[in-house]
Amino acid sequence: MRKVMLWLTGWGMPECGWDAVRSQFPSYQHITPDYSDVTDSLQFYERVEEEVRSLSVQKLIVVGWSMGGMLGIRLAAQYPVSGLVLIGTTARFTCEPHDLRKGWHPVVLQRMKRQLSVARERVMDAFVEQMLTPGERKQISQHVGLDSQKWSTAALIAGLTYLEEEDCRPFLSSLTTPTLVIHGMEDTICSLAAGEELASSLAVANFVQIPDCGHAPHVFVPEVVGDSLKRMVEQLAKEGNQQPI
Repeated sequence: MRKVMLWLTGWGMPECGWDAVRSQFPSYQHITPDYSDVTDSLQFYERVEEEVRSLSVQKLIVVGWSMGGMLGIRLAAQYPVSGLVLIGTTARFTCEPHDLRKGWHPVVLQRMKRQLSVARERVMDAFVEQMLTPGERKQISQHVGLDSQKWSTAALIAGLTYLEEEDCRPFLSSLTTPTLVIHGMEDTICSLAAGEELASSLAVANFVQIPDCGHAPHVFVPEVVGDSLKRMVEQLAKEGNQQPI
């Protein structure tokens, strides 16, 4: 039986950000949808569905980061997924003004969309800066997983619209897929409180908190993320749902 992992990256981020974790699973086939040229928010999930429909596989592990995690939740609600990994993810990215502890105000995303057309580099630099802890900012030159040059400006704008519109909360109570929720404790893009709420809303979830880590744990501490994912795969194998690594 083919062993497949589907990797769903975050807004504006390239697939190479997964390299350090993907390399820890050499026996798996790795699939990563390309969003770089989409022009409409609905196309993100369409790209994910296209990849899944092309797979003749009965066992699939889905790994999603941030926006990719939201796509992963929607996929797991509609397709048979044997394991789901959500990194720096929230079920609803935007929120009401009275609860900004768990999300972004839609006005911020709307402002980013307007600015992308005239000052793309400044917008992206500010976003990446916010993703990182002070310690991670000192290491940034050592990492290539945060280079967003491949995405077109239209795709970036469509991605922000997706983040405005998507609401995965209705899926959570009925989602029975074994799920691993990984969250940096210093994440300021998707707060730790949002990660805690997500994990507590899932029927079968293991919540891993990583201290001194921002929004991109798979880039800065890939060994921690890889070890957590390996434990999940091994547990699925014990339950007869997946072959060992």
